[in-house]
Amino acid sequence: MFPFYDIFLSILLGVVVLWLQPMFWLMVMLVASQYYRMQQNQLYMFGVIGRPWWRQTLLAAAYGTVGGLIGSLILIFVGVTINQLGFNYIWPLAIGLMLIHIRFLCFAYAGGLVALSNVLFGWPEVNVPQVLALVAILHITESILIAISTRYSAVPVILRHEGRIVGAFTLQNFWPLPIILAYAYAVPVPDIMAMTGVIATPDWWPLLPVGEQLPPDTAWFHKLAPVVAALGYSDMAVSSMPGIRRRRSALHLFFYSATLLAVSLLSVRYSWLQLVAALLSPLGHEALIRLDNRQELQGRPRFVQQGGGLTVLDTVEGSVARRMGLQPGDILLRFGEIPLQGPYDLENAIAWSTLDFTLEWRRGEALLRQRARFAGERRLGIILAPFGHEENYIEVVQGSFGLFHWLKRLFRR
Repeated sequence: MFPFYDIFLSILLGVVVLWLQPMFWLMVMLVASQYYRMQQNQLYMFGVIGRPWWRQTLLAAAYGTVGGLIGSLILIFVGVTINQLGFNYIWPLAIGLMLIHIRFLCFAYAGGLVALSNVLFGWPEVNVPQVLALVAILHITESILIAISTRYSAVPVILRHEGRIVGAFTLQNFWPLPIILAYAYAVPVPDIMAMTGVIATPDWWPLLPVGEQLPPDTAWFHKLAPVVAALGYSDMAVSSMPGIRRRRSALHLFFYSATLLAVSLLSVRYSWLQLVAALLSPLGHEALIRLDNRQELQGRPRFVQQGGGLTVLDTVEGSVARRMGLQPGDILLRFGEIPLQGPYDLENAIAWSTLDFTLEWRRGEALLRQRARFAGERRLGIILAPFGHEENYIEVVQGSFGLFHWLKRLFRR
């Protein structure tokens, strides 16, 4: 039986060590800068912020640690070793691909292309099943993090979509990831027998062989190697609720990753599957993104004003509206005895209201009504869906940017 408990304790110790390393906190600072930028954009667009950037960063570090523990346990169980992963080839290629489009800064593309080059041309010297298993397990970890990350990463925006101003949510997460990989090196058999504190593993482990020639009278000894990494997720909810959009993305990514992992493991025995796995890594990932985005952007926008009330885009954390349980997509009908129809009805109703008030709204087919009280300032804390005449908005542009876009603009002059 595989020693899950002992391995998990070793991984946990390695993660704690990584938490004390400057490199991990440098990664946390980079994550913090992204959340700060997102907060400033929200403040510019709506005049309010949701969850403070520092709290988002702490949550990201906590979620990233959980993801690191889960991902590391899967990596060790499968037997992914750092020996022939070819990071010195994958990272430069990933950075180069990023200059074409930011979403290409992903091991699914760079790792897949490096593996494909090895299968077709024999260069660079990497272990193809190991590389593609690493890609698959990192994406399994990402799918888990997408699923468990909560509402804090859903940021409301005003979007220009197909010539129309609509409300939407950007779903962005950045996680610093403490990862533990195995490093294999050859040790004389008598020396291994004399070692103390060694965790015994079953004969069938590892599932992925090291792939290097073993000298006579030696055996592979695996040592844990801590590595600081990061994962990012970027999506947009236009026609779906943020939670539904997130769960759907997580599910699709998990099935893609599990399929890639299965093909990578089988390619150890059936070498022709290495070509299949190398192609599946980038092409499957790209197809997944395109199909998900097409489904979301071609659907009917959910957060627009349709008459018969005021559509809620979001509520501010800690506000009266959040405590009342208002959710994105709710339709405000009446504030006290005042019906709500136009863009200034809610503002005027609050201005003339007493501290105690009653709010009525519709959620789907349910009609809800609740009494509440302002504490201090008369701020309900509601961000309304756009009415169609807003001047500040973002626009979804299909196409590339970065170096490719800069060169295209340069040669147009």
